[in-house]
Amino acid sequence: MSHFTRLSIPLALFLFSAACASGTTSSATAPTAATTTDTFSGTVAALATTGNPFVVSADGPVTITLTSVGPLATMSLGVGVATWDGTACGTAPITKNDNARTGTTALSGTATAGNYCVTVYDSGNVPADWTVSFSVQVVHP
Repeated sequence: MSHFTRLSIPLALFLFSAACASGTTSSATAPTAATTTDTFSGTVAALATTGNPFVVSADGPVTITLTSVGPLATMSLGVGVATWDGTACGTAPITKNDNARTGTTALSGTATAGNYCVTVYDSGNVPADWTVSFSVQVVHP
């Protein structure tokens, strides 16, 4: 009996401390940042690029969609993301898609908080005498 008592007291203390410890742990998740949708419209000529700045307020997912192209809706354009220095888009893209089309996601990924620029450019599909209109949508935190 004394052998049982010696084992049961440490076992009971272990179980009691484990029960107390499990009551104090928390698995809180960080709140999700609010989502912002920016829509930019413009034109791009053969061999040209245009850019529009946007601000990512917190780390999180970014999705960029080319929502319209005209006069030929099936034409692909280039879409990229670069840094924004407050005056201009950076010349080196962070990421790009040379074959973006309407109706599909052009780019998606995770960005850190900061200043960015979405660029729309001729990736070799705009005829020399055309000016192509476009609309691009950026969804970000």
